[in-house]
Amino acid sequence: MNEQEETIRKKILFYFEQHLAVHIKKHNNWFHNGVIKSMENDHCILIDEKEGEMPVFFSEIFEVEKREEKKENGNSI
Repeated sequence: MNEQEETIRKKILFYFEQHLAVHIKKHNNWFHNGVIKSMENDHCILIDEKEGEMPVFFSEIFEVEKREEKKENGNSI
């Protein structure tokens, strides 16, 4: 695992331990919104808001950040 992947893994571990929703941007310009269900050595299991449960490998991830919460009208707070 390279340094960037290790940094991503540490961020995801933090969000996982804090039970926070995440916004994950991948190198291929795809993104996922959801909650981390579990952590593995080279990937995490994400419960994506639209796609359901899926593995996301740390090597695929460009950036991860806390997911903005939505108000009822769809605007973030």
